[in-house]
Amino acid sequence: MANAQVSATDVLIIRMAPTERSFRNKIIGLIALLGIGIDIAYLLLALGIAALAGASFNDLRLFPLLVVVFLAGGVTNMTNDIIDAERDKTKWPLKPLATGLLSKSEAALYTLILSGIGIAIAIVFFNWIFVALGLLVIVGNLVYSRYMRDNIGYLTVILPLALVPVTIWIGFSPETILTPLPWFSVISIAAVATVVQITHEGLDPTIPALFVRPRPTTERALYVVSVIVLFLSGVAIYFYAQISWLFVAALAVLMAWILTPARYLGDNRPREKLEAGFKIGIVGGLFIYWLLIAVFIWIK
Repeated sequence: MANAQVSATDVLIIRMAPTERSFRNKIIGLIALLGIGIDIAYLLLALGIAALAGASFNDLRLFPLLVVVFLAGGVTNMTNDIIDAERDKTKWPLKPLATGLLSKSEAALYTLILSGIGIAIAIVFFNWIFVALGLLVIVGNLVYSRYMRDNIGYLTVILPLALVPVTIWIGFSPETILTPLPWFSVISIAAVATVVQITHEGLDPTIPALFVRPRPTTERALYVVSVIVLFLSGVAIYFYAQISWLFVAALAVLMAWILTPARYLGDNRPREKLEAGFKIGIVGGLFIYWLLIAVFIWIK
């Protein structure tokens, strides 16, 4: 393991790091611990939600929103890794806490610093409901990692993640929260979370989906259904937001790409294929999907 090599995408999305102790590798380990690639995907989610909520591209609240979302994502990733440090020694042995490249105390210190900065910015720029819901998202992820995932199932990750679009929407347009668009956003996030978690937990037969571990064919079917739901929620957003039909065309191509990992969800599951599917879910489901929404909203 000492000579194990990891790529840039492994660091940014799978959140692994080189195992050899050095100052340079500690910096890489911190980047991995933060999950910067995943955080960037959430930044585009934030832009898409803000655009749907009526924020213009030059809205002065966009920058503090992106900072808060980035820090919140980092806090969530780091806290999950602190909780899962022992478990990751067998499941994700190249994560920086699992290898000992970074210590739990270092990760805890980074987490506290990021949390304090994020809360301070949120208090200054947004309303108290935004701050309260944001803290609830972080606490919900803690409960998920500590209890719900192993005792109820990995799909319970949908519960805290579904609050993300609601939180952002309330920060920008609280008076329109009961209109259809924010709730189509919630459905989209639930579908993406399902797609990502099926591939992420695909190699651990001990974790249930919801109380039971489904058969590989059932997980494959759930994956396909989730991609279809993601597409349909995008179509609903297209109609309600009245954006160009080119959005639907681009969305169809994106969904075809996200469907490709479904073939690796059978009985014989190659680790590298599931890792590739996880990357596709993050990049395609969060990164490109919400980037398309933001771009088409702002150019219409």
